[in-house]
Amino acid sequence: MIEVLVSEKLVVRVPCAVIERNGKVLAGQRSAALSFPLQWEFPGGKLEKGETDEQALLREIMEELNVTVEIVDKLPETSKDQGWREIVLVPFVCKVDTTDFVLTEHEQVLWLDPDDLPTLDWTEADLNVIKNYYDYLAAKS
Repeated sequence: MIEVLVSEKLVVRVPCAVIERNGKVLAGQRSAALSFPLQWEFPGGKLEKGETDEQALLREIMEELNVTVEIVDKLPETSKDQGWREIVLVPFVCKVDTTDFVLTEHEQVLWLDPDDLPTLDWTEADLNVIKNYYDYLAAKS
């Protein structure tokens, strides 16, 4: 009998922040050196062993933008199958009381009206976050 080892697909949880301030939403342009170069995303990053989604989000936002955010709400998780791995985005609506960012991983950030979010070239996974964010906004109004 021949045994075949079937590797499990890598599942990567990525908490991300839909950061609101004064009616605008923050978009971050990925570095040219990263995967999905120069595409737009909501800031965040991979969950590390032993962290909650919330802990990972706060750590990643501090690492990427050098600010502390306040988590307001959680949006539905979305996933993107990339064949060898699955990215699970765990989005949180957040507030920030400063715009004094220090960018360590993004080419630039922009503040946009929510209606203008689709004008950017977003990563595919983040497009689903935008849709869920619109549903969230509609439910609040």
